[in-house]
Amino acid sequence: MNEKVITLPNRDEMLERLLKVSNDSHKQQNFYPILLKKAGQELVAQGVVLMLALAIHDYVEGMPPVMVNLMYMEAPDLIDALVIDAETAEEAKSFLQEAISATKK
Repeated sequence: MNEKVITLPNRDEMLERLLKVSNDSHKQQNFYPILLKKAGQELVAQGVVLMLALAIHDYVEGMPPVMVNLMYMEAPDLIDALVIDAETAEEAKSFLQEAISATKK
């Protein structure tokens, strides 16, 4: 892994990109604000996955367990929306898949 550092989009661009993934009003009000706190931060691919995992964890609290799975199904699209560098996005998605696979063992 190359540990390439990327900078997340600024808040406005980040929200615009997230809305292209899903414009669901519940996510707009409850999930996206968690992610938007990280706007403009520098992260490596694993950091992007960790950021998403923590945001999903906070978002689904108190919801049916299936919501976790639904959110992780959308995670690759969220990575593509947030990570402009294609190589780093692929690395993040690969790391995410490894992490998901490891939890199923």
